[in-house]
Amino acid sequence: VIDEFEERECFDVTELVCQLAETIDYEMVEETFTVQRCTRVNDRVCDTVYDLDKTTKDDFQCVEVEYQDCYEEDKIVKDRTCIYSVDFECGKAKKKDGKGSVACEKVPTKKCYDTPRKVREEVCKPKVNKYCEKFTNEFPIPVEKQNCHSEPMKKCELETRSRPKKAKKYNYVKECKPVKRQVCDDCEKKKLRPICDKIQKNVCSYRPEEVCEDEHKKYCFQSEMLLKEKVCVPNKEEIVDETFRYV
Repeated sequence: VIDEFEERECFDVTELVCQLAETIDYEMVEETFTVQRCTRVNDRVCDTVYDLDKTTKDDFQCVEVEYQDCYEEDKIVKDRTCIYSVDFECGKAKKKDGKGSVACEKVPTKKCYDTPRKVREEVCKPKVNKYCEKFTNEFPIPVEKQNCHSEPMKKCELETRSRPKKAKKYNYVKECKPVKRQVCDDCEKKKLRPICDKIQKNVCSYRPEEVCEDEHKKYCFQSEMLLKEKVCVPNKEEIVDETFRYV
């Protein structure tokens, strides 16, 4: 964006204020009578003064603009799954009565495994871009000029007569005094200024979350048992046939 504004600039200059300095010399005219006739005339004297002028120049300005350079990259995340369970350790234990029994002990177990998966995540890095533009600006400059004015002076003529006379001779010398002065003026300026807009965006990240489920299981095992089985055996009968007899 180009901002336009007025800026007051001042320059310290040294001006020359001049005037005529009058000196009088006496001249003796011998053997003559001299009558001096003087008239007042004006002489033109110029002072050296400064004024401000404006000039235009091409101005090339650059500003640095910050921005976010974003891109997506692949990232590997791992989902961890853990199974909490119970194992039974069983063994025989003999009691005093001699009967065998089985005793089991619960042993907690934990089994975990990771499942990797690929996700895409946006990564942003700050970068600086240089923006330049050419435009025209006004610049004040001091300009020397002559300020002329009239200064009174005497112009004399001599008339020669018969007796000697002392004559005056006027000499004029230009004397200038430096006078310091400050000259100021307002000029229009242009300046390059960056304008940035803030954009709100969502930044996502992956965080591990623990999810547990209770799973009911039954643990089975074999134990020795005494079974009684009833066995039936048919009885043997003796049959005597009395029809046959041996003598």
